[in-house]
Parts: sequence; C-alpha cells; structure tokens
Amino acid sequence: MTSWGRGLPLEPAAITEVVRRGEPILALIHYEVVEIGDGNACAVFQHTPYAVRIGGVLHGGVIAAALDETLGVAVLTVNHGADQVTVELKINYLEPGRVGPYRVCGQVVRRGSRIVVAEGEVRDANGVVIAKALGTWYILSKAIS
Repeated sequence: MTSWGRGLPLEPAAITEVVRRGEPILALIHYEVVEIGDGNACAVFQHTPYAVRIGGVLHGGVIAAALDETLGVAVLTVNHGADQVTVELKINYLEPGRVGPYRVCGQVVRRGSRIVVAEGEVRDANGVVIAKALGTWYILSKAIS
C-alpha cells in the first residue's frame, strides 16, 4: 500500500478521516472516499439539507467541492507526498442533481514535473452524469503537513 505525507496510507477510510477533519464542510454532505488507486479516486456524498439550493436541487458549489476534493485525492496518488493546490477547475453542469447518493470519480490525465491535469464526473443515484470537470493542480516542493 502506498502512502503520502507523513506516512498516512492511501486507503479510503484514512483519506476520508483526513478530509473530514481538515475540510469540515465535506462532513455536512457525508463525503466519503470509497475507492483509491494509482491516479484515480472515487467518493460518494449525500443529498442532505446542507447540499441543496432553493428548489431542492443539489447546489453547484457542493458539486464543485466534491469534484475538487476527489480529483485532488486522485492527484495525491501521483505526487510523491508533496503538497498541492488547485490551479483551475472547469465544471460543466449537465443535469440538476435531484436523487442521491451521488458518486464522484476522478482520474489523472497527465502528470508533469509540477503540473497535474485530472478529469472527473458526478453521477446521481440513477447513474445519470450530472457534471463533468477538468482541473489542474500545482505540486508544491514541500511535503503535506
């Protein structure tokens, strides 16, 4: 099993714990990493009262946060323990999110020496793609602390 940062194993439960502790807003949607591999990650999150906008559909900001986090976890698997920051995240919102739980998956498309590009999508409980994303991460020279 691979590890990152201070030796934290790259396994779903450990990553979920770190994410919820470091970014508590994701706990409000019950965000949970369910799969992680070399250059990819998947998570699920719920359609909670904290996740919707007026009209009861999933808020675009929640979709963006879930994509940013999940694609970022995929990037973590290829950055050799260094910290990273999102440089750009472009999202196409394709359908309203009405039925959870939602599944978000991301995979690394290209890794350079300092820049990583990843793509991903969010599907509702019926398997309908509700959003697609393409993002860029900058790999910092320091380790995750």
